[in-house]
Amino acid sequence: MSYSIERQQILSLYGYHQDRLVRENERKTITTISRTQAWVLEQKGAFPKRKKLGSNCAWLLSDLLIWIHGQ
Repeated sequence: MSYSIERQQILSLYGYHQDRLVRENERKTITTISRTQAWVLEQKGAFPKRKKLGSNCAWLLSDLLIWIHGQ
């Protein structure tokens, strides 16, 4: 299965129509884990890496949903 097809399927499964960037407050709501726990898991390679946006950061919604689906 191609990478983008998998992303579209996971987005559809959770009721989203397109991928987008998610900032910290929404990331916390979606994943239900704290900022610190997300950082620790990210450092271990067990959580999606954040995307740098200048001095800010965000996550791809599909990355978070794939991570949740794999839990």
